[in-house]
Amino acid sequence: MLSPKFGIMSILNNTYFDKHVDEITYIPVTIGYSRTLEGESFPVELTGQDKVKESLGRILKAVQVFAMNFGTIYLDFYEPIKLSEAIHQA
Repeated sequence: MLSPKFGIMSILNNTYFDKHVDEITYIPVTIGYSRTLEGESFPVELTGQDKVKESLGRILKAVQVFAMNFGTIYLDFYEPIKLSEAIHQA
């Protein structure tokens, strides 16, 4: 799993704290598939083996990924989080 990137959240939070907007509401969303792209390589990486290095050949083969069927897509939307309420609860 990659760690989250907080750049967009910093920009949005700064916009709120600098009083450019009255409220910001975050809507957590999970996007999942019945089959994942890393399904074969991730278990190998968990055993401590090195990740396969990227190369020009692997990048060219990546075009095939667009034609793959990843099964069903699942979108889960969670309760919206108002930034002002989250700050007062903290």
